[in-house]
Amino acid sequence: MQRRRRLGWLGPAIVGLGVVVSIVGLWVMLASRPKAGAVIDTIQADPDTQFVVRAEDGGDRNFVELVHKGEVMWQALVPPYAGRPGAPGIAWGQTAVTVRVIRDGRAEIFALARTDASKLGGFKLAPGQGKVVKQTTGPVTLTDHVRSYEFVAGPGWNHVVAIDLMTGEPVWKQELGATPIRDASLANDVLWIDQGGSRRGLRALDGSAVSTSSIAPKS
Repeated sequence: MQRRRRLGWLGPAIVGLGVVVSIVGLWVMLASRPKAGAVIDTIQADPDTQFVVRAEDGGDRNFVELVHKGEVMWQALVPPYAGRPGAPGIAWGQTAVTVRVIRDGRAEIFALARTDASKLGGFKLAPGQGKVVKQTTGPVTLTDHVRSYEFVAGPGWNHVVAIDLMTGEPVWKQELGATPIRDASLANDVLWIDQGGSRRGLRALDGSAVSTSSIAPKS
């Protein structure tokens, strides 16, 4: 009879232990979940909408948030952001948002769905080159909201890669040589690049060179 009473307590004890373990596991999971920290960059999409880049509290990754009228619509965790204030690393179209990141010393694109931040894809921008440098001068990302134009630099080389903002996929690439890129702008479907005091134009559609006799806008 005494043995039966002991076994009768065993079931509730096991259930109670399971509940405690579940609570502890949930607490550990919540405590270790990445948290957004300080604001790194803010990019105005329209008068009511912003993309906000935040540090990861206690980590080296970043959060990207879509904020509309003060409300966070979505939040995505990405590798370290490659843009900076005044030289954004984010572009957006009707369906895709591209985020420039640097992971393991390589320049990459994270393409996210604009509606809910689900990942559309990701790829390296200069896979045949060495490690990149985080650009402290010149442009990082330009956009006409049809394509993004991604400037990538490493020791002795510069590239520009165009990405379709409907699909998040690359559409053309041009090598730009070793001279640092000082500035770039978009005008009349032409990407104008100021490189070492000289100016070149590339057609936004396909990256083909524009005649130097074309009228280029002043930077």
